[in-house]
Parts: sequence; structure tokens; C-alpha cells
Amino acid sequence: MSTFVRLLRALLGLAVLAALIAGIPLVLLAVGHQPTDLVGGWDLLTGQDDGSLFFTVLTTIGWIGWAAFTFSALVEIVALFRGRKAKRIKGLGGLQGFAGLLIGGLVLISPTAASAATTGPAVAATAVQTAGASAAAAPTAAAASEQDAWPTHTVTGDSELPWDLAEQYLGSGPRWKDIAALNPSVPQLAAGDQFLPKGAVVRLPADANIAKPATQTPAPAQATPETAPPAQQTRPADTKPAPAQAEHVTVKAGESLWTIADDHGDPEDWPAIFEANKGNPLPGGGTFDDPDLIVPGQELTIPAAAAPAPAPDSRPAPDTKTPPKPDTAKDTPTPAAPTPAKPATPAPAASTPSTAPTTAAPAPSQDGQKTDTAQQAQDPDETLAPAAVWMGAGALAAALIGTLATRRILQQRRRRPGRRIPMPTGSAAATEQGLRSAQHPTGFDLLDAALRTLALNLAAAERDLPVVTAVVLHEQKVELHLDQDTAPMKPFSGTAGRTDLWTCPASSPDLADRDALQGADAPYPALVSLGWDGAGRLVLVDLEHVGVLHLDGDADHARHVLQAIAVELASTPLPGHLEITALADTAFGLDEAAPERVARTDDLADAVAELTSHTADQRRALAALGAPTLRAARLQEDAGGSWTPHILLAAELPDGDQTEALLDLITAQPRVAGAVVAAGENADLDPEEGWTLTCAGPDETIVLPGSGLPIKLQGLTDQHFADAIELLTLSAADTDVPARDEWLDGLLDSDEQPDAKENQDQEEADEEDPTDETGEVEAPRPEAGADEDGMPDEYADIEREELETEHQADTDTEAGETDGGPAVFPVEASEDQTEHGTSGPTLAHLFDPPAVPAAAPATAEQEPAPEPALLLTKQGDPTEIRPEVEKPVPGPLPSADPVPAHVPVPAPTRAADDADGPEGGAPMVLLLGRVVIEGAAGRIDSNRQSAAVELISYLALNPGADHHAIDDALWPGRLVNKQMRNAVISRTRSWLGKDAEGEAYFPRVQDTGDSRYRLAQAVTCDWKAFQNFARTGLARHDEDGELALRRALALVRGRPFAAIDPQRYAWAEPAVQEMVSAIADVAYELSTRRREAADYAGALWAAHQGLLAAEENEMLHRQVFLAHHAAGDVEALREAAARLARINEGLGGGVDMEAETAQLLRTLLPRTTAAR
Repeated sequence: MSTFVRLLRALLGLAVLAALIAGIPLVLLAVGHQPTDLVGGWDLLTGQDDGSLFFTVLTTIGWIGWAAFTFSALVEIVALFRGRKAKRIKGLGGLQGFAGLLIGGLVLISPTAASAATTGPAVAATAVQTAGASAAAAPTAAAASEQDAWPTHTVTGDSELPWDLAEQYLGSGPRWKDIAALNPSVPQLAAGDQFLPKGAVVRLPADANIAKPATQTPAPAQATPETAPPAQQTRPADTKPAPAQAEHVTVKAGESLWTIADDHGDPEDWPAIFEANKGNPLPGGGTFDDPDLIVPGQELTIPAAAAPAPAPDSRPAPDTKTPPKPDTAKDTPTPAAPTPAKPATPAPAASTPSTAPTTAAPAPSQDGQKTDTAQQAQDPDETLAPAAVWMGAGALAAALIGTLATRRILQQRRRRPGRRIPMPTGSAAATEQGLRSAQHPTGFDLLDAALRTLALNLAAAERDLPVVTAVVLHEQKVELHLDQDTAPMKPFSGTAGRTDLWTCPASSPDLADRDALQGADAPYPALVSLGWDGAGRLVLVDLEHVGVLHLDGDADHARHVLQAIAVELASTPLPGHLEITALADTAFGLDEAAPERVARTDDLADAVAELTSHTADQRRALAALGAPTLRAARLQEDAGGSWTPHILLAAELPDGDQTEALLDLITAQPRVAGAVVAAGENADLDPEEGWTLTCAGPDETIVLPGSGLPIKLQGLTDQHFADAIELLTLSAADTDVPARDEWLDGLLDSDEQPDAKENQDQEEADEEDPTDETGEVEAPRPEAGADEDGMPDEYADIEREELETEHQADTDTEAGETDGGPAVFPVEASEDQTEHGTSGPTLAHLFDPPAVPAAAPATAEQEPAPEPALLLTKQGDPTEIRPEVEKPVPGPLPSADPVPAHVPVPAPTRAADDADGPEGGAPMVLLLGRVVIEGAAGRIDSNRQSAAVELISYLALNPGADHHAIDDALWPGRLVNKQMRNAVISRTRSWLGKDAEGEAYFPRVQDTGDSRYRLAQAVTCDWKAFQNFARTGLARHDEDGELALRRALALVRGRPFAAIDPQRYAWAEPAVQEMVSAIADVAYELSTRRREAADYAGALWAAHQGLLAAEENEMLHRQVFLAHHAAGDVEALREAAARLARINEGLGGGVDMEAETAQLLRTLLPRTTAAR
């Protein structure tokens, strides 16, 4: 059935439904005889009827029929919104079925309309292939029958729709097309809006969520979707035939004829590919006669006319080709990147030796980057952007970033005034940026809360912890896979009638509150992520349950997986203490980077002796408690702290008695809190006593024992492991370092930017001509599921050429309010670094001010189009500030005035947060708190605002950036073409608007003088103003100097880049740390000056402003203590000390007060005298 016919049927159904529900009452009221019109009582039945009674009865029957139909329709509508199949109501079968048919047709309006709007062929139906643990299963899988290759569903009702099946088994109604692609013999499925015939057996995709796998059999050699072999071959990009030869490709999930033709030369050649393959058999049955329907696993012949020329050997210069043809494929990382795509469905009857690839091939990069696909696929670590190799490693990234954040806070606590904490450079800095863009920390907060709540409820019910074989982290829920059927316990519930699969949504009202959670230990402290499933969801396992985890297969990949496990265990985001022993050179350097958790021994005998003592102690404790298992003992109130897991990491275990003794310790009953993770071959490792995972490669899928989940193992290459060790070691350093010279004037000169001259012409060409040969702006097809500001949904409606953007300001949607104010646009920021540097002062320079305090010193190395003096005002001396963001600064108290018993602290204001923006002024970039852009005169869609604000913030700190730097900052690890980049740039320019002279606040790249991206000089930034005020104030010890310091601190609204999305602003971490250090130094200086002048209120205000940015800084807390003591306010001093103690308790599980702080409090606080 054609798309037009489906749409027509849906619209006709809507008309019929409206006529029946709304039209019938109107007709009955207009021409019917209502029961209320009858008079005469019993005489109406005994006397002669003049027709009134008859018509009244007919009208009444009509009302009853209308009510029954309306009620049936409401039942169907409610069921639709709840995502469930409506219950059958006795007596209303026909009416309810008719209502369901009409409403089911309406459901198809949205997908049908979307399909009708697509001019190119439809994307291949998505289906998931689950791969086996080893290649040994390949022969049996090939011999498996088509019947055994798929889960099935038998239609039992009269009103089941394809949409219903997709909702029930796949969790998404639009995926009914996936089911239809597997069942060409069921025409009702292909139609989409017809009831399925009763008794029909419908094949489902392999990822269908069913209570028990429909094809599960006890025969171990029988191939099922859970044990299908992994794909053996992908379409190699570096071995394409010459143009005169035909080529054969295998369709992957998410592809279309358009994208395949684009991969092979020109997307407009897709009709030739269709004609060359028309009539060929399809996987699962049927023939290929519809270009809108291709299925994963389908073999296509690419005719010679569509095949491209051989790829050149060297990588072309970026963005040097003419504008490419439209590319509707997804803009995804290369296949070697850990970002998973849904595996493709294998062809059950495939005759070729290759099967469908397990990952979707990437869309070719526009801007002439197609030729490096093969190189990237073969050597991802060398060719991908630094962030790309981290995609999918969310748990590992979150663990490392969380540890770095805590350690840097501790470094800021002990940093000396005028110094800085050490920050990474080079490869380690790039790795940190990749980590920040890949982390997924929110799921671990939910997992921790759900598991602790479960422990509390199980303890109250006197039940043991269940055995968990796997944990899957979804976006908004946690999924537990258990080893056996177990009655669910809140906050978890069973799923799809199963009691061995528990889920807990983030919105569950059964989650315990924070105070209650403090009373529960982590019930599964040895959880560690192994990889991700086909949908990109993290999969974790409990090493205590596994006992012995053997990583077999490829030696290099096994070592990489072991290194990833080691780093995550050493810095896990889940609470709970672990003891880790690394054997010999395993995870070398981890013991120095994380000495609180990791120890190292070179002798296996020593490791066995230590583990022997550990297991003996725990088994004695189990006997003393009378607990039969570790799972029962963990929930007893007096068992806290007794069950710390001890995990041995071994890159290689030698054969012999020591290894046998080690394995016996771990596997003996009752099991204790211990595990062994080993790589390499070893005859003593019995697969029956643990798990053996075959590490075939980063792109290969394995089946997880116990749960049967297909996953891809995450690994950490040797280079990235070394970078992770360097990051952990650097963040644990006790010493601070001098401030770097490049922070002196805030910005790097444009001449220092790499390849300035080389890229100048290309930058201009990129912005001058964002059109194709026909003059039409190229519009990449949006990627399904991308975030609202990420690739590529951000560019779904790409704008016209830059000169046309001025005419679109009036037609854009009004920007949405995100923080309560009409002109305040806070952004979700993230903390990381870019190699181009960011701005910030050093105290060495601040104490050595320029000759003219009002402006930064002019040097021969300044940029061709320099920024103005670092002020919020366009011109004037450094004490001037716009009234819209000015904060009240407390005046000094005369030293001769008596000091009150309690000195009030001037409350810091948030003028910049509450202001409506400068009237008639240029935009302001506010970074010292929540990221806010004030004064933007244009408009922008609220769902596209975040990318624009991040771009403005980046350019405010990095003027003169080229397009490569912007790509790396905003979209780390992604392949970005100029249309995508220019879409954000165009919208940002239109949003910032123009000044009174008509000059854009975000100039076109052709107008900047050096073909670099920068904001206009009129656009101001609070961080630059802070630098200038601080430079002046620290250099002058008079009233003007102190006023400048006050003005600097008045700009602080909170921690720089506060309330950020952890996955955004991956470039900003060095700037954040510099800002925090500078704010603390200025606050310390001003607080000291005001206290020495007996202005205790001013001293307290200065210290508190600094604590807004760094509440953990004990240097500032000591200033607060001294000010309260000098004012004679002992009670306030005690309150301040208690506040510091609470802050320290929340840092990394609790830290001690610095010795200097403790000594100061002992000196200042009066000692209590014991009563005689």
C-alpha cells in the first residue's frame, strides 16, 4: 500500500471518527424525539401511537449506540496513551474493534506523513544481531533454520495492530516497520494500519523484549539470536574496486539507497542501484521491489557507474573540496570508535561467507573526508579526534572525571596564594577532553540510590540480596538481570511478566530519600562496567558473583579490557571501598596514581597469602554472624565495613600450584568478597568456575554469561591508559605550580594559532559558499535520537548563505526562557580544556601592572583585531562598570568606630542573573557563575540555544579560533562538515544582532582581518573585566586599588561555569580552574586588606565572594575566622567552623581539616574550663 493511500485512509478515519462522536449528537438533537418530550405516562403504551413514541424509541437507541461507541473510543484512546493494548469489554466487541481500527489509523498519520515528506528511499529497517561468544558457533548458526533465528509472537486477538506489537516488544511504536520487514508474507503488517489475522505467527527482531526467548532451546549447538556468531566482515573502505567493476555491499542498520549511493560516488545514483538489484530475494523472504524498503543483511550489487574511484593513499587537506552533494546519512563516529550502533540483522539464508556487519558504517564526511575512512577503521586511535575513542565508555569516563574533580578540589584547598594547581598538557589533556564528552554520570546516581533503597527494603523484610548477573543503565531507569526468578522488591518491579528482570525508573516514588540512604552500605560494591549493548547502554557485572573473570582471545584486546576494568575499579563513581592488588606489571603505575585503593606485588605467592588472610577473616565473620552467604551478611546491621571486596588483577597467571590455590580460595563455599580478573591463556582457569570472555576486538560482540546479553567490551589502549595514569597522578600531586605566562593578558595572539595563514582562504570559502551547485543550501538529514543541540539534529534546518541571515531574524522563533528571565540565557556547560588556551591572570603579572592601568599593555604581538581593554564597559577607566550588572560594594568602616558585637556580612547579590540585559548596549558574556548571555538583540529557538551559547562562550575566551578549533571544542570526536558548523554560526550571529551602526556583534569571518572567528570588540565578558580590575587592584594599595578589587569580586555570582551539563563544554576545565584560583586570590587579598583596616564587614564580604567560587578553599575560611574573631563575634566564628566541617565531610567521603586551619581555630576559639 502506497504512502499516499495510507495517509488518505488515516485522514478518512479521522473524519469518520469525528462524524460519529460529534456529528451523531448534533443530528439526534436536531431531528430526534428526545425522551424528555414525552407526556401522558402509561397512556402512551395503551393508546394509539401517532409516531411520537416510535421516533422517541429510535432516538433513545441512537443515544445508547453513540454512548457505547464513544465509550469504546475513549477506552482505546486511553490505552494508546498508556502504551498498552485496550482490554476487551463484553458486549462492545464490534464497536470497540471499529473504534480501535479508526484510532489505529490515526496513529499512523505521524509516521506516514514523515515518510511522505522524504524524497529519498527509506532508511533500512532496524534490527539487531546478537553475536556469539566465539567463532566456533558459526557453522551451527549457518545451519540453523529460519524458524529458529527469530523470536516470534502468535496473534491471539482480533484487534492487534503492528504498532501494538512494536510498543509491546520493542518499546517504540514506529518500529512496526522493523517487524513488517521480517514478515513480508503478512500483508497486514506491510500496510501498518490493519488488524493482524488471528493465529498468525509474527517474527520479531532479535532485540524484542519477551518473557522467555521464543527460540530458546536446550541444545547447545542450536543457533539462536542469543548465540548467533558475530559478523565476520564489514564493507572495507580501502579495497573498493576500480570504477569499471561492480561491487557487492551488505546493508547495515540505518542505511538507505541514498546513503549507499553517496558512499559510492553520488547519492543521485540510487535509482541505478535499485534497478541493478530489483527482484533479488530479501532476507526473511520476499523480493526486492520497493526502493523505500531495504533490510539489514540484504546483499546489494553496486553497478560500475555508481562505484567510486580508488581512494587516495593520503588524507586530503580538510575542507578543500567544492561543496559536496547533500548527505542524508547519519553523522556518526567511525566504526572503530566505541560508540555502538544497533547491530544489523543477519541474513538467515545468506549464501555469501560474510554476514551483516555488527556496526553501522559511518556516513561519509562532507568536506572531502571520504578517503580516510579506511585508515580510520584500521587505526582508530591515530586517526580519530581524541574524544571519539571514548564514546561509549561512559562508566569509565565518569569514574575518572569524578575522581579528577574531587582531587582538584583538594588541590585548590592547599594551593598557596599566587600559585596554580598542575593541569595536564598534550596527549593527557586531549584524553581528558574526550573523557568529559563521553561521561554519563547521572545513571550512577540513580543506580546507587536504587540499590541502597533495595538493600534497606530487603533488610526490613528479612530477605537476602538477589544474585545479579548484569546491570543495564538506561537513560531513565536501571535494569537488573537476576540468576533466577525472584519476587521483586521495591523500588524495583518485574518486567513483562518476568521476575528475573527487575527495573527501577528514575521517577519511582519508592526511592529512599538522601538521609535514609546514608544508613545503607553499597550492596554490590564490586560492580564494574564491561561494555555496552547494541543500543549503547552500559552493562555492568558484579565481580563478587563472577569470582574468576578470564579474558581470553586476542592478547592485546584482552589487556586493553583489563586496563579499563582496573582504572574504573580504582576510581569507580559508585560508593564503597575496594582493595585492589595488581600483580607484577599489570596496569603499571595504577598503584602510584591511586594508592588509597591499589597495591602492587611482584610475587604471586604474596598475593595468594594476602588473599588467604582476607578470605579466612571473612569466612570467620560469616560463621560468627550465622549468615549462610555473603548476600545475607551484607544486610545485617552489625556487619558494616566487614565485607570489603579484594580484587586481584593479573595480566598473566602462571600455571602451577599457586594459581590453583588462588582459584580455590575464590571459588570455595561460602563465597566471600573477592575476585580475580586475569588475561591470557592459563590451563588452570576452569571455565566452569567463573566466566571466560573471548576478546576478539573492539568491534566484536560477545554474549554475556548468565544474562545472555550481547555486548561489546570496552577497552583502554596502552596510550590512553598512560594518559589516564598521568591524569590521576597529576591530580593527586601535593605541590602547586607557578601561574603560566599565557594567562598574563588573557588571550593568545592570533599569530600563535596553528596554521593561521594556511587556513585563511578556506575559512572565507566555508562561510561565503554554504550552497551546492544548484544554489540550494544543503540540509543534512537529522540523526534520530541525537540530543537537542548535538550532532546532527542541531542542523536539521540549515540556514541560507550568511548574507541572508539578517533577513531571518524576524521569522525565527522567540527564544525560550530557561532561567526565569526573558533575556537571561543560562547554558548547560561542561568543564574541560582545549589546546588553544583560555584567558586568566597570574599574580606575578598582577603585581607588575602595565603603565596604563585601564588597559592591557600594547605589544607588537597583539592580534590584528585586538580585543578592547578587559572591561565590561566599552571604554573608560577600570573602575567603571555598567549599572546593569553592578553589585553593591560595602564601604569601609572607619577604624575609629566601635566594633559591634556581631558584624553583618553584606549579602552578595546576583544582579547579573536578574538583570534584563543592557538597554541598547552590546551583549555581555557572563561566565563567573551560571553561563549567561545578556543583551542579545536577536531571536533563537530555545532548543537550539545551548550550542549558540557555548560557541559564544568559547570565542569569548578563545578569539581568533579557526574552524578546526571550534569543531574540536563544540563537537569533540565527531566528524563535522561546514554546513553543520555554519548553521550554528549563522544562528548565533543572528541572535547576537548588530550595533547601532549595523555592524554584527559576531562578524563574518571575511570581515575579521585574519579570517578567524571572533566576537566584536563591543561584546564584553565578566571574566575579562575581572582580570582587568584584579590587575589594577593588586598593583595599587590605595582606595582606587581596593575599589578595583571590590569591582572584580562583585562580578562573581558563583562557581565559574556552574550548573553545567557534564557532557558539554569539554574544553573549559583549564579556564574554570584558573578562574577559581584567581577569584580566591583576589578575595584573600581584599579580605586581608579590609581586616587590617578594621573593616570587618568588608573583610567578610570579600571572603564570602571568594567562597562562592570555591567553598572548599580553607585559605578563605581562615580569613572568615580571623574577621569574626577580630570583630569579637565568637558565635559566628563557631558557626563558620561548623560550616567548614560540613563541607569537608562531603569531600571525597570526608577529609580532615588542614593543620593550619585546625591550629588557627584552637588559637581563636575560647577553651572551655572544666568545672571543679
